[in-house]
Amino acid sequence: MIDRDEYYTLANSDCVAVAKALGMVIDNGKQTTEDAIHIRHSGGLYIFPLKNNWYRHSDGKKGFPIDLVMDKLACSKEDALKFIKQNVTSGYSPSPFQQSKPPFLLPGKTFPERVRCYLVDTRGIDATIVDHMIKKGAIAEDAVHHNCMFIGFDKSGKERSCALRGTSGYQFRGEVSGGDKSYSFAIQGKSNKLRVYESPIDAMSNATFAKLLGKDWLADHRLSANGCGHTAIFRYLNDYPKINEITLSLDNDSAGRNATELLKKRIHSEFGDRITKIQKCFPDYKDWNEELQQFRAAQKQDLTVHDFFDIINELSAERNIFSGEQNG
Repeated sequence: MIDRDEYYTLANSDCVAVAKALGMVIDNGKQTTEDAIHIRHSGGLYIFPLKNNWYRHSDGKKGFPIDLVMDKLACSKEDALKFIKQNVTSGYSPSPFQQSKPPFLLPGKTFPERVRCYLVDTRGIDATIVDHMIKKGAIAEDAVHHNCMFIGFDKSGKERSCALRGTSGYQFRGEVSGGDKSYSFAIQGKSNKLRVYESPIDAMSNATFAKLLGKDWLADHRLSANGCGHTAIFRYLNDYPKINEITLSLDNDSAGRNATELLKKRIHSEFGDRITKIQKCFPDYKDWNEELQQFRAAQKQDLTVHDFFDIINELSAERNIFSGEQNG
């Protein structure tokens, strides 16, 4: 019987080591770089060591180490875990280009004046929400580059990951190396519902709408998937076992909609006996912050948030932000 901690260790084993255990051969020619390792005779399969995932050009399939085993051996998740446990030493082996995982060290912090100005004035997020997350330590400003730091914690309160977002005109995005992205930025709630977004800014933008509509923005849990696929969601669901409803609120584009359908299937597969309802709620614009900024512009013309959503609901057959969530 594999416990939760061992599951995460095995499921997130080094993807290159897993490929080698499956008998795949690394192409050491010019198609392999430090960022993308090509596998010979594989239909254009590439492994990305820094993200620890893979993509195959021939059919568009992609995933994490455990998915590679399931794809190659056409086996169940349980059998894939057993294979990794038996064939990949300690669940992790360094890739040729990544000899050891770097330590997770946060940049030095300074008073978050620029970060607060960026999130409130530029992004339109409610100041109370921003101040709350700064006080919680989930938002900070790095002292050198003045980037916005979105920090993820484990249940004990230890800092485990940090996404970076530039606060100037240059649209910088990055990650602090050595972190565990499965511990992503989150607004911890009190209810049994988890809302999932693509980024911390989208999560806080949606919380801003909840506050503007007179709702308790701290009622529901809000989590940024932050490019981590299902891993961050599964981690959060395991850490908060009372959650039994999920609303997927990803971007309103083809990538966001495809990811939503894939996540629904994964959640049903892993937590089908526990999650009683999975809904989806897309913004009318590309993402939740773009929608918030559209409202902020309309607000200057004395349009209320209720009027704003009344207009959107007349134009869209697929929503309201809260009342029109679609069962999945």
